[in-house]
Amino acid sequence: MDIRIVRQQELLPALHLIWDVFAEDVAPSYAPEGVEEFRDFIKYDNISPMCGRGELIFFGAFEDDELKGSMAVRRDGHICLFFVKKTCQGQGVGRRLFEAAKAYCTEVLKVNKMDVNAAPDAAGHYSSLGFQQSGEEQTVNGIRFLPMELKLEGTGRTSAGKSKVPLIVGIAAGGVLLLALAVFGIYGAARGIYGYVHEHYPDSYTEPFDDRDSHDGRDHDDRGYDGHDRGEHSWDYYDGTYGDDEDELSGLESIPVYEADDLSFETEEKLYEYADEEKKSMVIDFQVKYPQINGLDEKTGKKVNDELKNCAMETVDKIYTNPSESVKEGVLASEYPALVSYVDYKISYMNNEFVSVVFQDYSYQGDSSTYYVNLRTRNISLKDGTVYEVKDIINTNEAFIDDWLDRMRGEAGDEAMLSELSRGQMEEALKGDSLDGVYVANFFANANGIEIGFDLNYKADDTNNLGYAWVTAPFDFGDIREYKTKSAFWKAID
Repeated sequence: MDIRIVRQQELLPALHLIWDVFAEDVAPSYAPEGVEEFRDFIKYDNISPMCGRGELIFFGAFEDDELKGSMAVRRDGHICLFFVKKTCQGQGVGRRLFEAAKAYCTEVLKVNKMDVNAAPDAAGHYSSLGFQQSGEEQTVNGIRFLPMELKLEGTGRTSAGKSKVPLIVGIAAGGVLLLALAVFGIYGAARGIYGYVHEHYPDSYTEPFDDRDSHDGRDHDDRGYDGHDRGEHSWDYYDGTYGDDEDELSGLESIPVYEADDLSFETEEKLYEYADEEKKSMVIDFQVKYPQINGLDEKTGKKVNDELKNCAMETVDKIYTNPSESVKEGVLASEYPALVSYVDYKISYMNNEFVSVVFQDYSYQGDSSTYYVNLRTRNISLKDGTVYEVKDIINTNEAFIDDWLDRMRGEAGDEAMLSELSRGQMEEALKGDSLDGVYVANFFANANGIEIGFDLNYKADDTNNLGYAWVTAPFDFGDIREYKTKSAFWKAID
């Protein structure tokens, strides 16, 4: 049996399975409003975006490519959905799903407990997994549940919710591949790793209630998990607030976008996608999204679009198309070799003269024990294809460095941020000297102003590493005015 993260195309069948089991085993004990609440919750249009944003992690149990059961957990360790097909109950499917989710919560999410709002008939099932009652039975919107929780060992955080610090990307997401390798093996990781860390792509699936005839699992024995009647199912009452607070967004999600109303150009999303599923000794998986701008004159259009594509493909080129000797050596020496790059982007600012694009790249560059999260930006004139860098737009004098450093430390919430550098080294890094690749200067424009900072690439054992993949300091357009150069960039900004 293969236990892994559910892929995008497998999410709809998983929701059908959940509804089948719920309708037969759970719905009879719910008030009508509770059944309707559950039905609304598991609609594809509700669940898919949550999975795409990483708020829900959906595990599936597969045998001969047939889904036998499913379990979803939130990033704070809360079990939201746990259902096993009736014909497969009592066969250990639920326990294997739970052990995979538990490992994920422990090793990746780093939470110190898992909890669940268990259906009353499922309490015995959760007790057998080590859960204990943590509150009295409740009924909310017609849904009966018993709060239960399980303490986890070996974790150091109380919650893995979204960071409250904007525009800081923690690198813990990279542990996903390590977990995939440990729990599912090389081949399983190669088949399904994309779903761990990256947003799913737009799809054309319908809601899970439009084709009831495709539901299965009606004709079966009624044994529950480990002998508990109707025990292998539960769901969490979800009030729609988790992850909806704008102040808690981080990374690309938190960037406010500006787009002019009178654009003369159209943007088109492109995808470079490659996965070598034949290789069972290593993971090779690339999912690279990038924008292209249509409507520019031929010469400028080629220059702009090549720049955007090349920026997105930078890691693929580095580790696969034109690999360095160090990458080759890393692959040969690694017990679990991996060449992976997942790239997403956001067009943060665009008018008829200028575009600012932010790329975020999760990658493994030979050895799966070392992962990377990188920020790359491109700020390009749509008039002639000029690419602007920090040194082109900002006078990095002493006053600017002091102001910028205060903002960087405010974003990080740590006065030790960049304390290993002198003011002179900071200035040189902002001008393009990355100091052996550790401090890569980036900036981008957005609806609120300009963000200027570093993509950070500390060595794993560097004591100066505070755990941030990249940090940028925000300046509104008024605050940045006193530091700007005479670059044409500023004339292009509305």
